[in-house]
Amino acid sequence: MTPEGEEFKERVLKLAGQEVKTCIQCGTCSASCPTAHLMDTPIRKLVKLVLEGEKKEALESRSIWLCTSCLLCTVRCPRNIRPMAVVAALKSIYEDEGLKCRDSVFEGIFARQIRNYGRISEVLLSAEYMIRSPESAVQIMSFGAELIPKGKIELSFEAVKGERIEGTKELERIFEVLGDEGEAEEAKKTEETKEATI
Repeated sequence: MTPEGEEFKERVLKLAGQEVKTCIQCGTCSASCPTAHLMDTPIRKLVKLVLEGEKKEALESRSIWLCTSCLLCTVRCPRNIRPMAVVAALKSIYEDEGLKCRDSVFEGIFARQIRNYGRISEVLLSAEYMIRSPESAVQIMSFGAELIPKGKIELSFEAVKGERIEGTKELERIFEVLGDEGEAEEAKKTEETKEATI
């Protein structure tokens, strides 16, 4: 294991608990996980990657963003390990290192709608996300096709036009004080482009 891998492993163990080292790779955590079918790396393998110091592969896994924190993995683990804590540690390290989640496009659209209207329009959110992230279009359309007949997505003119609610001025102030992540990301991209051209 490389020194960087060892440092990564110790960092995760500090956050998730030393008992992670006792994992027997039985797979109970992965079998218990309700979102396992969506994950590219099963929880069991994430634990193994941590113990092997495979930082890059562990942090690049989409799985860490799909954990719902339901605790089934933790409750069912025969070694009393907290796999969810491993996932939380990976998220924390990911963010500490300034890495960006693949769904930062979604986060930016979501934040902008909240800032502008004080609420989300599912129709506008889905439409803009499909335009800016075309690889997700099929999944969104099939999901929407199930929700529309059940009345879970409102297709009225009011829902689509994005009517503002009361109190959006306060929301705008919150965004001004805390900063808009989307604007920060655009500024970072602009700065990187400038550096690349120099």
